Amino acid sequence: MAMRLQLVAGLEVLEQWSATATQAERNIVYEAMFAIGDGSAFLIYDVFGDPENIQNFTILVKADLTVKVCINRGESFELLYVGTLDDEVAHPDVSALSAEVEADVDEL
Repeated sequence: MAMRLQLVAGLEVLEQWSATATQAERNIVYEAMFAIGDGSAFLIYDVFGDPENIQNFTILVKADLTVKVCINRGESFELLYVGTLDDEVAHPDVSALSAEVEADVDEL
């Protein structure tokens, strides 16, 4: 995908989360942020749209780790949330979808 998005807001969210994250978790999130920036996140990760705000997306970067972003007119993105599914109360259905994805993979 030939998309270039610039991170314009949300560094404080990343800083707050990274204070308690392991180096491995930080590396996974940084890799996901680069993928969001170049548009490949939609090909690499499980991405769930927010039915209440079509600009918001929750990206499952690891089984228990999500990144929530807001994409602004295809030019920039804001980091809204980084953390575990348990901490994310705005998308309780994402954990159910994650379980479905894992179940589908197990059936193969």
